[in-house]
Amino acid sequence: MEDIKAGLEKAVRVMKIEVEAGEQEKLSAELDQFLQWLKPMLDLETEGADQVLVAHDRISVVRKDEARQADQAELQEAAPDFAGGFYQVPPIIE
Repeated sequence: MEDIKAGLEKAVRVMKIEVEAGEQEKLSAELDQFLQWLKPMLDLETEGADQVLVAHDRISVVRKDEARQADQAELQEAAPDFAGGFYQVPPIIE
């Protein structure tokens, strides 16, 4: 836990942010809890394991992703609501 406190103090100093003593204690406890959760994964032996670059071996058969020049007027007409130079979207937060 002392290593976590020292690391947190250094991070706060380097980032030049203000963190009150109470907040710093809370952050230290949360970081310690996170590291305890992470420890079993860090202790796993991975020597000799194959590297995984993707989560699956499937190929997308939907379409090839190609960049193309877009016609702005056509895009604006296709939009459900375009006004004043902006695409209008429904609010997602009340």
